[in-house]
Amino acid sequence: MGIGGLAILTIAVGICAQGADLATGVVLVATAKSKDPDFARSAVVLIHYDSESAMGLMLNKPAGVPISEVLPGAKGKPAVIFGGGPVSIGVRGLVRTESPPFFRVITNKAELLRRIASGEPSSTFRIYAGYTGWTTRQLQSEVARGLWKVLPADLGTLWQRAWHHRTELR
Repeated sequence: MGIGGLAILTIAVGICAQGADLATGVVLVATAKSKDPDFARSAVVLIHYDSESAMGLMLNKPAGVPISEVLPGAKGKPAVIFGGGPVSIGVRGLVRTESPPFFRVITNKAELLRRIASGEPSSTFRIYAGYTGWTTRQLQSEVARGLWKVLPADLGTLWQRAWHHRTELR
């Protein structure tokens, strides 16, 4: 194998190795190499990952909109809405669980309204408007180029450190 073939093989192995860490539940932290303003200083949990696509929610970006704008049935209920990502479709809830991937995604409007009405604390339940999305190859490429740091799915990363995304995640 020539030098050119070896370089291509090395790049391919690097992409596969980086992609091996990707799975539902991991947290992606935007690095300084990422110049996309939509993802600046963001921490994203992958809520879906398979051979074709990946979907995530930005953990640390309050949307600054009243809950009534995203869930009209929740008028008057205090709740912080987080911007799940630049794709502004849908409302999802993330509920803390004790086993991997350490969350359950809620898309059912009635369940979201019930949890909001109960005053469930943000330490165990969060609401997201929108999401982030990639093809699997696109995300693997971004990780291989160093645009994202991949942190393992664990309770501390997801429910404590990533909510606030301080420099210790970098």
